[in-house]
Amino acid sequence: MFIDLASPALEAPVWFEKAGAPIFSAIKLPLAAQVAHIAVVSCALSFLIQTLSSILSPRLFPKYYPTLKHKRDDWDLHVVGWAYSILATPLALDLILNPSKEIKIDPLYGWAIREARLSAIATGYFIWDTKVSAQHINTQGLGFLAHGLGCGTAFAFTLKPFLLYCGPDFLIWELSTIFLNIHWFCDKFQMTGSKLQLVNGGFLLASYIGARLFWGTYNSYKLMVLLFGAKSDPNVGWIRYLYVVINVGLNSLNFFWFRAMVLALKKR
Repeated sequence: MFIDLASPALEAPVWFEKAGAPIFSAIKLPLAAQVAHIAVVSCALSFLIQTLSSILSPRLFPKYYPTLKHKRDDWDLHVVGWAYSILATPLALDLILNPSKEIKIDPLYGWAIREARLSAIATGYFIWDTKVSAQHINTQGLGFLAHGLGCGTAFAFTLKPFLLYCGPDFLIWELSTIFLNIHWFCDKFQMTGSKLQLVNGGFLLASYIGARLFWGTYNSYKLMVLLFGAKSDPNVGWIRYLYVVINVGLNSLNFFWFRAMVLALKKR
């Protein structure tokens, strides 16, 4: 794995953790102080990649980089989303295949540093995503804002800790985002209908159906059993209903976007 989530190099600076501990304890996220710096870095890197894209893309691709501002913004947002999906997908897959023992023992309240760091990466990215989706809501649409806000909230609360095991299982949805962005950039590079776009379209459909629809629905079922099944903890409280609302909303978006994606692919 190109990033070792268990590496001591990813530990929080002592001063940062000490300064943040009272704040996170006050908002009922006491352990988040151990990984909050990663969320900050993740968010900052998202803004940095967006800025670098706006500087480098017109120089590297002067023929294809848009001239209209809202289309330039859209290009830069896709670059960030693509970079994040390439980072998050292998990290999520590794944790699905090799979960920490603490998470396996207690999927509801278990805390493990690898899963926590992955959730922190996701939280930072989705803070950026929510901000830019709100800023560009006229072009991005309400669905993307709801997606960013829902994901950001869900991953932030896993650091309570609560349902930390869910992070990798739902982050694997980003597998389809890799191919979705290839498809998008094929259009921008005037490769619509090309063999590359056709082959990528097959991977896009397979990854979307597999990761988001099948795997996503299966893990949503597991989540509901954990929260409301016979062995569920009756003391979980209101937060379980928050996750139900977020989960139903995000899964509904997945099926809505799948229909739109199939219609778009048919045009190719």
